[in-house]
Amino acid sequence: MNIQISEDYNLPDSEMLRSGNSCKGLMVWVPENLMVVVGKGSDLEEELLAENILLDHIPVIRRGTGGCAVVLSPEMAVVSFVVENDPEKKQNEYFRQFVGIIANAFREMGVENIEMKGISDIAINDLKVAGSSIFRSKYYVFFHSIINLAGNTRPMERYLKFPPREPDYRMNRSHKDFVTSLKEQGYEIDTHELEEKLKSEWLLYFK
Repeated sequence: MNIQISEDYNLPDSEMLRSGNSCKGLMVWVPENLMVVVGKGSDLEEELLAENILLDHIPVIRRGTGGCAVVLSPEMAVVSFVVENDPEKKQNEYFRQFVGIIANAFREMGVENIEMKGISDIAINDLKVAGSSIFRSKYYVFFHSIINLAGNTRPMERYLKFPPREPDYRMNRSHKDFVTSLKEQGYEIDTHELEEKLKSEWLLYFK
């Protein structure tokens, strides 16, 4: 079965990704519908359960950043950043900085036991609550992180295979046993409040 992939990444942060240097700053947005988004170099046969995607008529979009396929839903939020590229800064430094901004914003909102795991995940109690990816050009760095506010893992189990690459802390756990949501951990997150907290944290790094 052949899945039709949209190569036109047209989600709300697409202009930030395309324009880069002219769109410095941050954005918080919520997907309007359920979809699968594959990474720039994703192997569809390795990462997707194609039959289920086709049966359920789930749209599939390719993004311009790395990483494996993910599910987006209205029960998630995406935090997107763009900054001018510092050629002296290593990629993992950007990941630590951006993930740190998000984690600190959540701590300000009362979320406990939140930390960076793997290359760019955000975890609570050793369970993944967000994954991130990055695009870096000569002039700018674009980053986005998908935060699971209240979604369950059923769509992930139905549309995504076990990923071809996993962080050490996953320890071969299934989507159900590895992924959590902020709601499942006892936190009701208001996206407008999250955006305000992120802006405050952002200014500590990028005035």
